[in-house]
Amino acid sequence: MKKLFTAGILAFIAYTGAFAQDPHFSQIQYNPIYLNPANAGLTEYGKANRIAGLYRDQWRVLPVPYSSTFGSYDRLMKKWDKGWTLGGGFSFLYDRAGEGHLSIFNPNLTMSAGKYFNEEKQLITLGITAGITIKTLDYLGLQFDNQYNGISFDPNLPTGETFANNQVSFPNFTLGLGFRTKIKEKTTLDVGASTSNLHQPDQNFLYYTTTKLPSRHTAYAKAKVGIKDNWNIQPGVFFQNQRKFNQVLINAVAEVRFAEKKDFGLGFGAGYRAMDNDAAIAYLSFLYKTLRVGAAYDFNTSNFRSATKGQGAFELALNYEFGEVKAGKRKKCDTIRIIEVQTIRDTIIVRDTIKIETEKIIIDSTSIRIEQEFNKYLPVAVYFDNDMPDPRTTAATTTANYKELYDAYLARKDKFSSKSSEAEATELFSKVSDSYEQLEKVFDMLEGYLKQGKKITLNLKGYSSPLAQDQYNFQLSKRRIESVKNYLITRNNGALQQYINSGQLSFELLPFGKNAAPAGISDKLSDSKNSIYGKAASLERRVEIINVGVE
Repeated sequence: MKKLFTAGILAFIAYTGAFAQDPHFSQIQYNPIYLNPANAGLTEYGKANRIAGLYRDQWRVLPVPYSSTFGSYDRLMKKWDKGWTLGGGFSFLYDRAGEGHLSIFNPNLTMSAGKYFNEEKQLITLGITAGITIKTLDYLGLQFDNQYNGISFDPNLPTGETFANNQVSFPNFTLGLGFRTKIKEKTTLDVGASTSNLHQPDQNFLYYTTTKLPSRHTAYAKAKVGIKDNWNIQPGVFFQNQRKFNQVLINAVAEVRFAEKKDFGLGFGAGYRAMDNDAAIAYLSFLYKTLRVGAAYDFNTSNFRSATKGQGAFELALNYEFGEVKAGKRKKCDTIRIIEVQTIRDTIIVRDTIKIETEKIIIDSTSIRIEQEFNKYLPVAVYFDNDMPDPRTTAATTTANYKELYDAYLARKDKFSSKSSEAEATELFSKVSDSYEQLEKVFDMLEGYLKQGKKITLNLKGYSSPLAQDQYNFQLSKRRIESVKNYLITRNNGALQQYINSGQLSFELLPFGKNAAPAGISDKLSDSKNSIYGKAASLERRVEIINVGVE
């Protein structure tokens, strides 16, 4: 009788054109592209690449369980200086259910475009997913009411149905819009909406009938709220509508990074799928750096629980982010030689006369080629620990060597982790080390071209975080520039000193102090968590090589 019941349900769906629903997931917040194509390239930890996957096994207690698998890869392909972003990726969905082995295979391509506003505190993204859906049905494995002879099932009796084929395929499209806003330093809010099955394709297996797949509308709001040093809470509300079917999922997950092993963490939480009192959900996840492995279990609370014995669905989720974001090409500007410029409270003080001359220049194609080689790695920024080098001095020069400062800075990662958060410190020090490697490549190229007899000018800019007074930070940014210059001179046992003495290698130095730091970064010593150890403040303590001139 169970088979007859199942066959009757499937036959009813196929014949009468009842409206099927797309698969749903309890850990939808960790399935970004399926939730909204506008999320392509919008990662949680700021990495360039993301791999995500979900597997859901539902109603295992029944003779005809359901399973759904979704996998995706997406990346932030480019980010321009003016705030524009371009993301993309691909994904697939495989769903299988019932004795007829009704399966859905759906490969997709996704693209998204976005724009940052308000010093990158807000981001608006628009995305589109396009793919093809292939549905397959093994109707020979089904049993129909016409094959019931009044006493038992007789497979030799006709089914009474006319199947066109056992496979249908159709294109599918999804449009999505997303908005992310940063609230304070460690809290973000995401809201978005999407519409799938825009053209409501025909998915019928029978002759002379039409069964339209209705559009699926999704809206959501989710947040990540940083509390204390190692904790965050992730509440979310997710709504779906597909014809007459409505679903509301409400959940919250708390995550903690362990102090002893700061790369590791644990997440736990609960949720409830409302509308028709469907299911209560328990969440558990394990964290390692930018890897998340999550599990969820649905406890059926609907009227169907008598058939499922209260059991619902088991779900596994995987998220992993990796790789750094590559900035878009910057528009090159003409180089202006500035001996020293200081800004104090919007007053510009010029220490030496600046003379700008216009000359007719014959451009050497070799020089252009060399500058293009340098531009593959420029601009490059290197980062400094707070108040370094030579803390608490007001001198404008230093004998410090950036390599020594860099090594000492890396050794303080644990300190930054304990004072801010493990995730934030990991991201910061990853950027610090990657930037140093980029600097080494620039210096290696520089030394090579000097040996070839090229005349080279380096343009260096120095910055500081808002902590401390204007004059102090201006002198500090000069010392930071000097430390980078000292490292270059002392590399390889001082091999480059001869080129400086001969004038073949020269420098253009431009210290800014804290005046170039964006508004909103803490400048309070009492708020050391943000003003000293915070990522935003730390990234302002830097020296940039923005241009290499070659003659």
